Amino acid sequence: MKATTEKDRKDRPDAKDSSTRQPIFEAANTIVRILPERTGPFELIAQSRSGVAHAEVRQLASLLELTIRELAILLSMNERTMARRLLSGSLNKVESERLLLLKAVAAHGLRVFEDQGKFNRWLRRPLEILEGQSPLELLDTATGFQVVDQILGRIEYGVYS
Repeated sequence: MKATTEKDRKDRPDAKDSSTRQPIFEAANTIVRILPERTGPFELIAQSRSGVAHAEVRQLASLLELTIRELAILLSMNERTMARRLLSGSLNKVESERLLLLKAVAAHGLRVFEDQGKFNRWLRRPLEILEGQSPLELLDTATGFQVVDQILGRIEYGVYS
């Protein structure tokens, strides 16, 4: 994924100017409401099967400052399908599961960095340990989610990453 440009920022599902963004502490509370820290695997399976509502998709995209294009790539769908999903309805089982994985990474990242802005910048920064790719670029595969979560764990426990 390429770096976000000003034009891409306008394509974000929330498309607000920076003067109306939520303060960081509200963002922290939002992510905790989106995905409680100790959600069990069977709860995640049930949520995936029932489908995630478009409002939750928009909320997470806003929190992570993702464009519709970036979100579509992460959820393995094309932009037009993503736009339709954001207008009404909910995600299917596979898309919901990917979004829940993204929420889990977002919750872990917020715990580690203690600042949503720092975490969002880290997501887009190319890392040597990832062969010059950014963590966000890896989140289009299940293995990528595991790798990013492992790196967050290393940072959390002070292991050089």
